[in-house]
Amino acid sequence: MDEIGLNEFLQLIIRDKGGTPQQYNQLMDYIAFHETGPVDASLPDQRMKTDAVQYKWDSKKKKWVKGTGRGLFMFESHEDAGGNTAVNRTVNYLKKSVPGPISVIPEWLNDLYKNKKSVDVSSLTADQQKILFLGYHKEHPTSDFSNVWSGEQSIQDFWLSNHWAGSSSSTPEKIASKLDLFNKSMVAKDSVDVLKAKEEE
Repeated sequence: MDEIGLNEFLQLIIRDKGGTPQQYNQLMDYIAFHETGPVDASLPDQRMKTDAVQYKWDSKKKKWVKGTGRGLFMFESHEDAGGNTAVNRTVNYLKKSVPGPISVIPEWLNDLYKNKKSVDVSSLTADQQKILFLGYHKEHPTSDFSNVWSGEQSIQDFWLSNHWAGSSSSTPEKIASKLDLFNKSMVAKDSVDVLKAKEEE
């Protein structure tokens, strides 16, 4: 049996949560575009790069330092963090969604699962990172793709509530600021897409 790829994985998710491949890809592209976007002009351009690295401002050192977020969706790579959770949830979803032998789990995913204390996704392909994103949110306690496709939840709120998720100490001002930045990213991505389409004509 061939290893399951992004298209096959998407079909499993669609079976459970509705939507179309185009809708899922648009959702993932908006989030990846934002997550890999520049945080400061002095830092490297990582937009839509699979090996993107998170940068955080260190107020004590007065400079940008690397955080633990990695890849298109900035899954954190330290022990028991987002990368690890994404691997666990994706494997769990596959185990219960596909009847038959455990060989349905792709080799790359199985390797991560076996050595899973800390997971750095930046060496994975875009499709592999998207599989982890889908698995992470399919098994997330509050994420529900069907709410986005039905119009109950916006893409912006899906990102804010389920992917960024903030922290319990996030102020209303910080949340509003994060949402504003995400909205700007969506507008910027739409503009880039329009320009690309014109260039291709």
